[in-house]
Amino acid sequence: MKLYLDPGHGGSDSGAQGNGMDEKNINLDIAQRIRTILTHEYSDVDVRMSRTDDSTKSLTQRTNEANW
Repeated sequence: MKLYLDPGHGGSDSGAQGNGMDEKNINLDIAQRIRTILTHEYSDVDVRMSRTDDSTKSLTQRTNEANW
């Protein structure tokens, strides 16, 4: 199975902000946890992510990568 996780936001796009938190950081943390669960608890799973750090990718870049 192939999965593409897109945490969204990142880089200069922080998303929503509140209580000292940025949405981009919460999204990335959740996506990384999901990737870990999927790769450790299931076999034959190929998980790719649009970002694994605080970087920016265009919608075109993300959709092209998702359609590998």
